[in-house]
Amino acid sequence: MGRSGLLSRADNPGSLYSDQRAGGAGSGAADAHADAAWGAFASARSAADFCASWLSLQCLQISEVQAALLLLEQGGGTFVPAAVWPSETADVSYLAPAAEQCLSERQGKVLRGQAGALVVVAYPVELDGELQGAVVLDVDERDDEALQAVLRQLHWGIGWIQTLFLRRRQLDDAQTLQRARSALDVLAVASEQARLPALALAVVNELASRFACDRVALGIDRGGRARLLALSHSAVFEKKSQFVAALENAMDEALDQRRSVVFPPVDEHSGAMAIAHRDFAANRAVCSVLLASRGIGVGVLTFEQSRPFSIDEVRGFEAVSALLGPLLESRIELHRWFAGRLFDPCRDGWRHLRDPRRPAFRVALALVILLLLGVFFLDGDYRVSARAVVEGEVQRAAVAPFDGFLREAPVRAGFIVRKGQILATLDERDLLVEHQRWLSERAQHEGRYRDALARHERANAHVALAQVQEAESQLALVEEKLLRARIVAPFDGVVVSGDLSQLLGSPVEHGKLLFEIAPLDAYRVILKVEDRDIRDVHAGQSGSLVLAGLAGESLGFEVRNVSMAESEDGRNVFRVEARLDRSDLKLRPGMEGVGKINAGEQSYAWIWTHRLSDWLRLQIWTWLP
Repeated sequence: MGRSGLLSRADNPGSLYSDQRAGGAGSGAADAHADAAWGAFASARSAADFCASWLSLQCLQISEVQAALLLLEQGGGTFVPAAVWPSETADVSYLAPAAEQCLSERQGKVLRGQAGALVVVAYPVELDGELQGAVVLDVDERDDEALQAVLRQLHWGIGWIQTLFLRRRQLDDAQTLQRARSALDVLAVASEQARLPALALAVVNELASRFACDRVALGIDRGGRARLLALSHSAVFEKKSQFVAALENAMDEALDQRRSVVFPPVDEHSGAMAIAHRDFAANRAVCSVLLASRGIGVGVLTFEQSRPFSIDEVRGFEAVSALLGPLLESRIELHRWFAGRLFDPCRDGWRHLRDPRRPAFRVALALVILLLLGVFFLDGDYRVSARAVVEGEVQRAAVAPFDGFLREAPVRAGFIVRKGQILATLDERDLLVEHQRWLSERAQHEGRYRDALARHERANAHVALAQVQEAESQLALVEEKLLRARIVAPFDGVVVSGDLSQLLGSPVEHGKLLFEIAPLDAYRVILKVEDRDIRDVHAGQSGSLVLAGLAGESLGFEVRNVSMAESEDGRNVFRVEARLDRSDLKLRPGMEGVGKINAGEQSYAWIWTHRLSDWLRLQIWTWLP
């Protein structure tokens, strides 16, 4: 344990107690043994010496002790003898049952044998509620009050053992803190480098100077073999040299065993094989530490120096590797090309596929393969989607018959009208005045015609007759306008466009569109197909339509004509006319939805990717010189 159990004389009152005894009890063999025990206790250089001298003092302070045993926890719930009194070779196995009972019950025990032949006192050693061991004494028979005094003496004396554990814990915490500080410093140096080669060189140089090593090397895992990446204080090295091959073999030894390998070994019970390290070390000491991330080895750090490594140095190396492993893995991933990155998931997938403990992975992979085969080799219905608008099959326009003024307009867009129903009326007053004027002119011309006949003036009679006929023609024209001043619906239908209710009294020009009327029982569908899909559309194809107002019902249609192209929202679309299979639907012109035209059968892979492949072909054609 090194100096973990050191107690200086200034920390131990043994010398004061020895002075008090020398002044009161006089000299003798007992005093000599006590002085020797206190001296050994005060000058203990190790935990074993400390425990042995402490147990001797307890046995000297408690009279008539035959044998004693101190058990301390070694790790993993295992308790081993830390000291035996009166000598290390004394047989104290008969004290084991009392020790086991004391450890299980975690309280002081006094056990007596048959006829008082054996009296055993056991007391647990605890620290912060955790069981650390037990003290067991074989004492002579005595009364209960004396046995209680023995327990009290052990209770007070165990405080020194607790001090040992506290000092050991404090020293371990300090060493752990120092290792963590060193590891964070190295990680900070590594994090400053964005490229893998620069990171590796910076790390090995920092480790060599920080831990005073002769040389530090960093290797990474490449296909299960370690490959040297950087050597401390060396910008370049010969990758195929004998030295590099021996160093990589030593790294492989640590990588294969997934553990740290040290030669000469610091722990004889470590179980690590160090054959390659022994061949590489020669007369030096070599330590290889695994760099792991997510439980997988990604690299190896190898340290070299002239003197053997200590356990504290190895733990410091392992602390650095614990933080450096994930960072190294991320830099390796960034350094690799796409093919190298793809290899890892493929390798992992192959390993999972061969693992008999994962049958679900095999089933899932088989289903995925079947799905992909179905996508590439099974055909499905290919349908061209387009935005659709419902229009009347016939749309009749109601226009202004002559120049005039609007008098009334009782209907507007959306009204259902019957044949002959008045849609709008123009002002007739000017026409009525003109009608009277032409009536009077006709009467005048008829009078001149009669006078010319009476005077036998044939020329004047012909002129007057022509004027009468002209007046009658103008009068017929005015009467026709009067009849057409009332604009009526040509058939039963719905007013598609036109709202003149806010324009009463305003002038209208001859031929101006006032209303559009569509029938209620005859509709057509206009599909606006993009130009990239128009090649698959032709007359005679069938399809289905779903309107926003009738989302729960699919309407069948048949393509009748592929019309001209037009621009819509910056895209080039073609007007495709189609006729609905049913006419007994409650439709309105202007209803919109989505129509799909059946364009044959294609593989699912082609259906889902043909637009992308067409776009790529066009871009390649554009880019090519």
